[in-house]
Amino acid sequence: MEEKTKKVFTVIRVLKNVVLSLLVAALAGLIVVTMVTRLTGGTPSVFGYSVFRVSSGSMTPQLEIGDVILNKQCDPMTIEKGDVVTYNGTEGSLSGKTVTHRVTKPPYKQNGEYYIETKGDANPSADPPVNVSQVSGIMISKVDILSILYSFFITPWGLITIVLLIVLAFFNEIVIFVKTLLGYKEDKKESVQDIIERYQKESKTDSEKDE
Repeated sequence: MEEKTKKVFTVIRVLKNVVLSLLVAALAGLIVVTMVTRLTGGTPSVFGYSVFRVSSGSMTPQLEIGDVILNKQCDPMTIEKGDVVTYNGTEGSLSGKTVTHRVTKPPYKQNGEYYIETKGDANPSADPPVNVSQVSGIMISKVDILSILYSFFITPWGLITIVLLIVLAFFNEIVIFVKTLLGYKEDKKESVQDIIERYQKESKTDSEKDE
């Protein structure tokens, strides 16, 4: 029984370390990719996929403010009428903005360049012609769960929750780090397994005494 308990706690400890390591690696990778692409003026992308948050009502009712969408890089020449694409605006009120609108006219050639025409579903007029080089991707789907999580975690309570989760996940490591900084010598720690074994021994001793 004791050997089985040891194995169970060993498996749990290994799984915890693996999950935490993967989580840290994923977060670190996401942060690096985001920082590099932002500094270079690009769009954060992982394996050709990007996530965007809708910030205007130009695509209502399909896309509401706060919705999160998943885009995929594509060959601009394969874009068809009716597709929803994201592009970097360069003219008028759209200059410098990331725009997600519906394609009303597929790629066509003009003065040696290829363009598409787009329009927000809720907008009364079409956008200025969009050079295919401005297109960053085509919308694959709306991700409702990410919309909910994003809306929560950008609030003060959401940020507090993130901090608490990190503290809970790395509580032991944080305690050891603080003790090291303060110059405390690390005593031998009693693991959960040690506690169980000690409790079993004490219970056995008490039983023998009663006999």
